[in-house]
Amino acid sequence: MEFISQPVNDCSHVYSDGTNVPSLFPDEKDKHRAMDMLAVTAFETNVRILVAEIMTTHFHAIVSGSDPDRYRFKRSVKRKLEILIASEGLKGCLKGSLRVSNDPIKDEDELKTKIMYVYRNSICAGIRLVPWRYEGGPGDIYFVDHEEEGLKGRPIGELAVKKRRAFFHTMRELPSDWRYDEKDHRLLPHSFMDWERVEGLFRSLRAFTAFMAQRKEIEAKYDQECATASIEMVSEKELRKEIRAMCLETYGVSRLADASVEQRTRLARTLWSARRTYSLSVLSRVSLLPKEYLQGIFQTSNTGR
Repeated sequence: MEFISQPVNDCSHVYSDGTNVPSLFPDEKDKHRAMDMLAVTAFETNVRILVAEIMTTHFHAIVSGSDPDRYRFKRSVKRKLEILIASEGLKGCLKGSLRVSNDPIKDEDELKTKIMYVYRNSICAGIRLVPWRYEGGPGDIYFVDHEEEGLKGRPIGELAVKKRRAFFHTMRELPSDWRYDEKDHRLLPHSFMDWERVEGLFRSLRAFTAFMAQRKEIEAKYDQECATASIEMVSEKELRKEIRAMCLETYGVSRLADASVEQRTRLARTLWSARRTYSLSVLSRVSLLPKEYLQGIFQTSNTGR
C-alpha cells in the first residue's frame, strides 16, 4: 500500500537572503545573539521554533504556529535585523533591501526534509563540524537524555530583571524556566526549541539519522527554492530604487535616464550577476535597456514576463 504523507498546516520555513550582504553574524557571539533574537521573537509572536541555524550571512528557522503568528514572526525578525544592520553600520554593505521569506510547509515529508536541511546547513556551508557541535545551531538537543540536558546552565528566573534585559536584549518577561549559559550569557536552545515535536515527527533516532544523510539533489532543490523566493519578494519598485542608488553611487548620476547606455549596461550586469533568476523583461524595464539587447549580452533566451 502506498504511503501518503500527512498534511501539515501550521509550519513554515522562515529564512533571510544571504546573497546581498557580505556578513551579518561574523563571529560566535553574533550568532548567539541572533539565536537569542529568534527565541525572543518566537515567544513574542506565539510561535515555536523546531530548529534554527545562524550562518554568517543569513539564518534559517522552521517554526510552528497559526498563519498570522508565523507572518508576525517573519515581519518582526525582519524589523529587528534592519535595526541591527543600522546600529552596526552595515547598511552600506547591503545590496538593496533586506529580504526575509516565510514559506509554508505542506506535509510531513517536506517538514522532515526541511528540518534536516536547516540542521545540516553548516555542512552545506563547508564547516567541518558535525551539526550538533556547530555553535550557530540547536546543538545536541534531539534524541538525548532530556532530563540531563534540561539541567544544563541556569534558569533565567534567577537573574535580576536588569541582567535579563541586558543579556537577552528584550523588555519582555521571558519564561523563568528557560535556561542560559553562564559563560556566554546566551539562551540554551533546549529551553526554547520544540525538540518534542521533532522527535515525535521522526519517531526514532534511526529515522532521524537516516534523514541526516540528505541527498545532494534535495539540498540543491531547497537552495534554489530559497533563492527564487527571495528574489520574487523584491518588487520592481524596489529594484528601480536599487538601480537608481547604484547609479548615483557609482556614476554620480541621480536619474537613470541620464546615464549612458554603457553605464546602464554595467549596472544591469551587476544586478544580473547578483540575482540570476530575475527575468530579462524585469531587468529591461528597470535598466531602461531593450530585452533583445540584454539577451545578446547574457547569451540567454530567458523569456520570462
